[in-house]
Amino acid sequence: MINCLWIGVWLQVWGQGYTPRERLVDMEHLRLQVRFAPEKGIVYGLVQHIFQVLRPGLDSLVLDAVKIEVEEVRYHDQPIPFRNAGEQLILRFPSKLSAGMRDSVSIRYMATPRKGLYFIGWRDKSGKARRQIWSQGQPTDHRHWIPCYDHPNDKLITETIITFDARYQVLSNGTLIDTVRNPDGTLTWHYRMQKPHSLYLLMIAIGEYGIERRQTAQGLPLLLYYYPDRKDCCLEPTYRHSVEMVEKLEAELGVPFPWEKYAQVPVADYVYGAMENTTATVFGDFYHIDERGYLDRSYVETNAHELAHQWFGDYVTASSFAHLWLQESFATHYARFIVGQLMGEDAYAWGRRIEHNLALSASQKDQLPIIHPNPGYARIYQKGSAVLDMMRYTFGNETYRRVITHYLHKHPYELVETKDLFQSFQEAAGITPDWFFEQWLYRGGEPHYRIQYQSIEKNNKAYTQIFVEQIQDSSLGLFRMPITFAVHYEDGSYDTLRTWIDERREVVEIPNNAKKNIAFVLFDPGGWILKQVTFEKSPTELIAQLEKAPAMLDRYDAAVGLRRVPYSIKKEALTRAYRKEKFWAVRAEIAAQLAGEPTAQELFREVLQDPHPQVRFAVLAHMNPIPATLRPDLEKLLQDSSYVVQALALERLSEAFPRRVSDYLKMTASTLGIVGHNVRIKHLEVAALQGDPKAIEKLVEYASPAYEFRTRQNALRSLKALNALPVSLLPYLFDALLSPNTRLAGAAREIVEYWMQQTRHRQALLEYYQRQPWTPAERVLLMPLFEYKPPSFYQRGN
Repeated sequence: MINCLWIGVWLQVWGQGYTPRERLVDMEHLRLQVRFAPEKGIVYGLVQHIFQVLRPGLDSLVLDAVKIEVEEVRYHDQPIPFRNAGEQLILRFPSKLSAGMRDSVSIRYMATPRKGLYFIGWRDKSGKARRQIWSQGQPTDHRHWIPCYDHPNDKLITETIITFDARYQVLSNGTLIDTVRNPDGTLTWHYRMQKPHSLYLLMIAIGEYGIERRQTAQGLPLLLYYYPDRKDCCLEPTYRHSVEMVEKLEAELGVPFPWEKYAQVPVADYVYGAMENTTATVFGDFYHIDERGYLDRSYVETNAHELAHQWFGDYVTASSFAHLWLQESFATHYARFIVGQLMGEDAYAWGRRIEHNLALSASQKDQLPIIHPNPGYARIYQKGSAVLDMMRYTFGNETYRRVITHYLHKHPYELVETKDLFQSFQEAAGITPDWFFEQWLYRGGEPHYRIQYQSIEKNNKAYTQIFVEQIQDSSLGLFRMPITFAVHYEDGSYDTLRTWIDERREVVEIPNNAKKNIAFVLFDPGGWILKQVTFEKSPTELIAQLEKAPAMLDRYDAAVGLRRVPYSIKKEALTRAYRKEKFWAVRAEIAAQLAGEPTAQELFREVLQDPHPQVRFAVLAHMNPIPATLRPDLEKLLQDSSYVVQALALERLSEAFPRRVSDYLKMTASTLGIVGHNVRIKHLEVAALQGDPKAIEKLVEYASPAYEFRTRQNALRSLKALNALPVSLLPYLFDALLSPNTRLAGAAREIVEYWMQQTRHRQALLEYYQRQPWTPAERVLLMPLFEYKPPSFYQRGN
């Protein structure tokens, strides 16, 4: 899955230790029949569990079931006693069951879940919202709408039988066995998995969709769901490269796609990025974008991430949270691999740098290892991906690939731990990588190297002598890695040496046989090793590195290093580098440095026409003040191909040239923007600042349940920036506070807390809160905001 919000929840339910939850039975088959009352948010279900008994003398079965109303439990077609304990359902068998026997129970129930299953748009009175039902099982949320064993350390066959209005499409895991038309205008859809998977990967999605059917070269059917009203603009950009991704990943892994089909479906108000449900990925419809939106937020990398999960997470599944990196790190790594295959080696390397930065940032907080019940988001995703990159670098790409193929072949549809990957190194490559696993997986922290060098002569021979010191905290120990050193000379030639570095202080000597003048020295060219580096370089060295380093990341580092160099010294070098550089991130760094220099206006005109939107964004964001001489050039960005650049241009130009705001509003009046209506909402915010009352009314409408959550978030934040709280906003604001979408509810809470500090707005909020007939559950959510209780004598610290 792509997103960090679920991590904290999962830590509470799966992160209690290194060992998986104990089981009394092995769940083998789940057969689920459901129908819905969507306007009321109710699911009616009948679930049958087929299991094998693991413990002798089993007299009861405990299932996870949170606030589910159980009508009846049947065993051998006879009712049996049960106790609903609020979060667990306890079943009593009429006699003790023997270990090894296969048996089953059936449970009829009703639930009104706030987690696990979501009813979207059914209460919207305007009729504008998309009406959908979709599930989200990860981390362990199916227990809110299915009485079940809700933990990932069990694999089973699932079968879903869903009855719903025939006007809607219904998707679930596995093969569609049949559909049956019922006399009441509903259809019953019957899906069944062919291979076992963990229950959190079960899914359903119901909505009004079209389906694009494609097929890989190996015959795998791909079902690409789309909104019919977005087919012409959004189908192709959303699913670009989808077939190619499957084929490239199959070739890289040496294992065919392990399931019978692969579907993908966009859903509204999805709180995460996407979810790798077996055979059927769900993703937020903010990725269902047009050609312009593709420039700002494409689905490509998320698409690749969820696809990789079909092997890593669905096919082989971590047995406990301590080993979750076997899923998320692998999916992150192979998504970056796919991006590199599609967009080039520089894009792959840039992804590596982002991962390194996030991992190093996490270490500023703590030094937890990757294999830990609570390692943190950046370690489960980015650091683990970087570790896989270092496996390729250290052991060789072909050896790494052979190990991964062996690992997948050995554990089909099984639960795994990190030791299984370790054993695959031994079995497939004859390597015992204990030192690598110990320092990068079981130990926390990263190395910090201090580098210095000098030219020396010994016995009438010249050398470049490089001093390497590991200066990380001594509690982290020393790191052992093969590291490449490169000495580049002024004539354009260079010498390299790869050697092991594992001591606190080491000296590396590289022969300089021709006694050439050194232009610059690189430590780990290409930035393969996760590390901090302290390596002081002169402006001359940085400029030479910017112009001549072969690897993009080394050129980027040189550009960053030039931030502290006076403009007069670096001007010509930055200009040359900008015009020569092929990768956008280096050009964006140069553009940001040039943005504050009045004498660089001629180059600005080039930068404002750069083919990559992030470069144009960089110069626009950092240009302060905006010179009047560039106004005509900047105004062209009001029609930019990027929605993000267009919205920023409207904001910056309106601030800089207030007399031309009416013209700017006319130029952007017809643009909505990416999902979230970013351009339209910025347009309304600017118009409201000009005193247009209709702009406030429209922002209030965008904050209503008629729109998806990103649009509502943007509208609420604009109203906060305007400090506008009209009475008409109050019902929508409270609806957002109560939303099961935690991103929307969090944004609404932040805004309410801000307004509660202002006497006028506080009074309006309190009066609305006090007038409404809240349910007990709603009041529990709202009380912390609106029913302030002064601290007691003891709470005051007296």
